[in-house]
Amino acid sequence: METFELLTKKRKRKNRLITVGLSILAICGLYIGARMITERLISNKALAVVRTVELLESVAYPNSTTYTWSANGGDMFHGGIKGSRAKDIYGVPVYDSTYESNFSLLGGEWGGTAIDHRSGYYHDGKLLKLETNQKIPQFYNTHAQKESEGDVIAAPTQELPLIKEMENHLVEVAITFDKPYTLNDINAMIPSDLKTNWYWIGTTSKGDSSVWSAYSLFGTNAQGFTREEYVDEQAAQNALKESAKEGGQPDQEAMATKAVDAFLTNLKAVLDAPGDATYNDTRPRDDIEKYLEKFEALDITKEEDRNKLEFSGIILTGRAEDFAQLENVDWIYASSIGASIPNQPYYTLSQE
Repeated sequence: METFELLTKKRKRKNRLITVGLSILAICGLYIGARMITERLISNKALAVVRTVELLESVAYPNSTTYTWSANGGDMFHGGIKGSRAKDIYGVPVYDSTYESNFSLLGGEWGGTAIDHRSGYYHDGKLLKLETNQKIPQFYNTHAQKESEGDVIAAPTQELPLIKEMENHLVEVAITFDKPYTLNDINAMIPSDLKTNWYWIGTTSKGDSSVWSAYSLFGTNAQGFTREEYVDEQAAQNALKESAKEGGQPDQEAMATKAVDAFLTNLKAVLDAPGDATYNDTRPRDDIEKYLEKFEALDITKEEDRNKLEFSGIILTGRAEDFAQLENVDWIYASSIGASIPNQPYYTLSQE
């Protein structure tokens, strides 16, 4: 028969084991819960970075767009994304660069400087991209001036005459106008066998825009002025749910869409987005504020209002031989060759 003292020791040992077991379960539960919470927070942060990049791409990064995203490692407290960009060279998608952005629960890269695709090196006075050895197209400020004695202002390049030597190539060219022109004027000025890929709002500053990073050059592609949204978002979602259950087509009346402003709205949103930059005391986002002051009252869902928007430059793409017709026009202040590729018989080009 066990003594009272022995029973007490066994009971204490049992209670200790229960306490340890419960503690381990509690720790495991806390770990799993903490991991779920931190993974959700990291996921939300990754989504915020992606949305910021998508916003910037809608009004910056001339003729360069992300075509693929993926996760880039991470743990409970850190995460990362990486993406690849492509240019549109007369209807042909051409690799531009790969980038990454890393972040933590406490902060980290938002995706701006990490996704600066304008970084490159000068070779014989030409700005080249290290990753692809392609030229970087540059826009020039017609009012650029030195802010201080040591500043260097790049002279506007005139590279259109060089294109005739790029036989059987598809070429990207940045054109800086001698002054801002309305969208209506630009559409009339550009030959039909060249494609306008992107419009630059320009700058009212005295800064040298030819050295600005891609996320500090603001404008839009031709499809970025407006976007479509459902007339009644809730009705559209309900119609989609019902059609999914019944295996049929959603009610077309509920799926009706309308055009809404995208360009000016996105420009305004960028003012509050991360990644602001200055160059020798020049802040490119100041140009957004001035542009909105001038044009925000326009209803650019209407063609007549949209055609009143003004731009100071464009990105053109086309066959090398088709650029010759622009060599002697008086409205070009500067021309800067960008990416180029040999034309191939199996390409489907924009104007064909």
